[in-house]
Amino acid sequence: MFALEINTWNEAAKNRDYEVKMLTEIKEGLGVDQLNLQEQIAAYTILENTVDHFTQLTQHLAAFNDTMQSELWKLNIGRFFQFNRGPYDALNASGIDRISNDSLRGHLINFFDSELKKFQHQLEHATRRYGANVELLLSMREYPFMDHDHQWIVNRITSDLLQKPEFIWLLADIEWRANSAKNTIEAFTPKIDALIQHIDTDLDP
Repeated sequence: MFALEINTWNEAAKNRDYEVKMLTEIKEGLGVDQLNLQEQIAAYTILENTVDHFTQLTQHLAAFNDTMQSELWKLNIGRFFQFNRGPYDALNASGIDRISNDSLRGHLINFFDSELKKFQHQLEHATRRYGANVELLLSMREYPFMDHDHQWIVNRITSDLLQKPEFIWLLADIEWRANSAKNTIEAFTPKIDALIQHIDTDLDP
C-alpha cells in the first residue's frame, strides 16, 4: 500500500514537472511574440507618420525633390509575422488534458485555436494590399535614361509626384493598411497579457 502511494506520488510529480515545462515554454514563446508585435506597432506608427508627412506636402502643392527620397521609400514598410505556437502544438499532441487546471486548459485552447486564428485572419486582411502598394509606388519611377553627361539615371521620381492622383490614392490606401494593422495588433496584445498572467498564476499560485 505504501509503495503504491509512493508510485502514485512519483507519477504525479512527473506529470507536474512536464506540465510546468510546457507552460514555461508556452509563456516564453508568448513573451517573444509580444515583443515582436510591439515592434510591428512601432513600424506601423512610422508608416502612419510618413503617410501624414506626404499628405501634408500634397495639400501644400509641394514639388517632389531628391531630399525626399529616403522618406518616400519608408512607404514600403511592411511586416511579416509568424506566431510561435510550437510549444502549444507539442503540448496538444501529447494531450492537452495534461494541463490539470481546467480554467487554464480552456484558456489555452480558446487562445490558440480560436482567438489566435481570428487575429491572424484579421491581420492578413488588413495587410493584403501590401504587395500592390509596393508595386504601385515602384511604378512611379521614371524608366532609366542617360543624361547629357552620358550617366545612367535610375529610380528618378518626377517633381509632380505629389500631385499625381494615383499617388494621392496610394497614400490613402497605405494609411488604411497601417491603421487597420496597428489597431488589430493593439486589440490583440491584451489577450496575450491575460494568458501570460494566467500561466504565471498557475506556475506560482
